[in-house]
Amino acid sequence: MQKGNIKYYPTALEAVHLLVLYIFLQSLIDFPLALLDYQTGSNWLGNPWISFTSTFIITAFIYIYGFRKSKNKFSEVFALKLFNPLLIIPVVILFPGLQYLVGLLNIEVDKILPPPPWFWELFERIFDNRFGFWGTVLKVAVLAPVIEETLFRGIIMHGLMRNYRSWYAILLSGILFSVFHLNPWQMTYTFFLGLFLGWLMIRTRSLPLCIIAHSLNNLLVLFSITYQKEISEHALFWLSHEKNIYISSLAVAIGIILIVAITIKIPNSKEQIPKNKFQNPAS
Repeated sequence: MQKGNIKYYPTALEAVHLLVLYIFLQSLIDFPLALLDYQTGSNWLGNPWISFTSTFIITAFIYIYGFRKSKNKFSEVFALKLFNPLLIIPVVILFPGLQYLVGLLNIEVDKILPPPPWFWELFERIFDNRFGFWGTVLKVAVLAPVIEETLFRGIIMHGLMRNYRSWYAILLSGILFSVFHLNPWQMTYTFFLGLFLGWLMIRTRSLPLCIIAHSLNNLLVLFSITYQKEISEHALFWLSHEKNIYISSLAVAIGIILIVAITIKIPNSKEQIPKNKFQNPAS
């Protein structure tokens, strides 16, 4: 799994430590507020300004801590690399299919471990805020992708890609990304999403692309929930279960193939023909 004896930050254990530290610091704020809300009937935990401020401070601390430990350039740790805009097309094609296929797995998970009522109440709070629909868009499709991708495909993947083989870095980042959400009914999809985003980072070495891809995924989820009735009336939902699986699988396959095709590095023709030091200059 390892590429060599040299250890760069973070290793697998250091990545786990970083996530535990992040969750611990967040719980130092959320847990007392939750107790206060429970005893007094207030809603301090749901206050957007308190949530934003605490998340900003904790996230900034984790970023500074991780960046300093990495001992590398800012542009390298956070993979500030431009990407081919055409990559947006296969990402948009892939996500609906992925969401449908993993949704089938979630149905089986729910049968084994049915989500309790409080889970749905907590889930609805994400979409219920004083800033309305656009406040939800800002939270779900802007802030969450930036924060999570900068941490997972930025600081964490930067170390994992240098310490381990690509498949192990992708797998470990997907597991950590899933566990980070602390939600057993969401872990199935976040695991596969983490795998895809980790693979996308390996292929492109571009954090901005991973942020945009994550944002598009969250937007699709948000729109599918907001306009669930209208979407359910679409012709696709009148197709058989087998056809939907086929179409979704085809969409995922096409998305992956297009990403591979767009990111293939074609060697320079000049580099393919080595110079012969014995060649006659006059020839």
